[in-house]
Amino acid sequence: MVRETGLRAANVQRTRRGILDAARRHLVASGYHRLSLEDVAADAGVTRVTIYRHFESKLGLLDAVGEDLAQRSGLVAGMREAAGIGDPAAAFTAMVGELCRFWGTDPELLRRLISLSAVDPEAHQVVAGREDWRLRRIGGFGRRLADAERLQEPFGVRQATVVVGTVTGFPACDEIATRLRADLTGLGRTLLPLLGSVVRLD
Repeated sequence: MVRETGLRAANVQRTRRGILDAARRHLVASGYHRLSLEDVAADAGVTRVTIYRHFESKLGLLDAVGEDLAQRSGLVAGMREAAGIGDPAAAFTAMVGELCRFWGTDPELLRRLISLSAVDPEAHQVVAGREDWRLRRIGGFGRRLADAERLQEPFGVRQATVVVGTVTGFPACDEIATRLRADLTGLGRTLLPLLGSVVRLD
């Protein structure tokens, strides 16, 4: 009985993984408006009903694709590890590096999600929630830096969070990396000197 339960759970996970992989491919190729659940189902070798059983709606599938990207990249664990560093400046440096590493995980998908969020209210809802999470994390690092008197004048926590959040956001990082023909993953080395006008890192 336990073995059967384990096999069922493994099959459910395989099915879910197949749907997410298919959805990611079709989302990058076609965009959200033209994302056909019938095409995703056919690609994943399941029925449309199976997709609804796992994700409830097209928006739920989009949200799950975004969550899957965060899980695959280990973003939450990486940000937690950065936050656990004792020195606020070192923690901030690790946080910037972690964000750049995340952006480099699947830039094609991120480009599609960001561009969708600008024109589609449902996609915006998904992306905005994740951006709020990112900005709250950055604000936490900013408060630690302020407590250690490491914010440069005239920046307070709020101003520093907005500026750092913008500079380390995917659109800015992708633009800089594209123009410099640089790898997103290692872009933190380029961003940190720029962010030195906000944060004293020495």
